[in-house]
Amino acid sequence: MPSLEGKIALVTGAGRGIGQAVARLLAEQGAETVCAARTEAQLEETVASIRQAGGKALSLAGDITQEAFVGRLFESIRGRFGRLDILVNNAGMAPFGPVEELSAEKFRQCLELNVLAVFICLQQAVRLMKATGGEGKIINIGSVRSHWTEAGDGGAYNASKYAVLGLTESVARQLHGSGCRIAVGMVCPGVADTPLTNPAREPRPDWLAPETVARAVLHALTAPPDVNVFDTTLFPMSQRPW
Repeated sequence: MPSLEGKIALVTGAGRGIGQAVARLLAEQGAETVCAARTEAQLEETVASIRQAGGKALSLAGDITQEAFVGRLFESIRGRFGRLDILVNNAGMAPFGPVEELSAEKFRQCLELNVLAVFICLQQAVRLMKATGGEGKIINIGSVRSHWTEAGDGGAYNASKYAVLGLTESVARQLHGSGCRIAVGMVCPGVADTPLTNPAREPRPDWLAPETVARAVLHALTAPPDVNVFDTTLFPMSQRPW
C-alpha cells in the first residue's frame, strides 16, 4: 500500500474512537495530521500518542458546526502548510430513542454535527484543494445506516447519515469529469466499538474495532489519484448485515 509521506491531512472528531484511530494510522503512514475536535484534552492525548510513535500531528480545538471556526481552521492549515491533501470528516453524534421521546433540540444538534459540519468542512476543503493544484481525497464517515435502517430507535442518526450519502454523491458527481482530481467518497461501518456506541466500555469482541475502520479509510485514501473509492461498507463477519 502506498505511503502518505508528505501529505497534509485533517481529521475531525480525532479525540477518540474512529477519528483517533484514523489520525494515528494516517500519521503512521507518513501524513502530517491536523486533529480537530471540541475537547482539547482528548486531542492532546491523540497528538501525544502520534508524536510518541514518531509521527507528526497538531491539534486545533473548536466547534466544527460553527462556520467561523472552520474558516479559521482552514486558514491555519493554508498558512502553515500551503495546502490540504486529505480530509476525513468523522465527527458525529448518535442520539437514540423512540421518536415520541426524542427532542427537537437533539434532532437539530445531530443534523448540525453530522451533516452541516460535514458540508462546511467539505466546502472549505474543495475550495483549498482547487486553489492549490486541484487534487485531493475527501472521505466522509457514514454508516451502514446511510444505506438501510438496522433498527427503529435512531431516527435522527439515520436521517443524518442518509443525508451524508446524498451530499457525498452530489459533490462527487459535481467533481467527476470537471478537470480536477478531488475524490469524494464514504466509508460506512457497521457497529464499531467506540465511546459513542459503548460508553460503558464493555467487551464487544463481535463489533468492529476503530482500527479496522481506519484501515478502510486508508484503503480509499491510497487509491491512485485518478480513482475514487466512492463507497466502502463494512460490517463484522459475526453479524448479519440485514
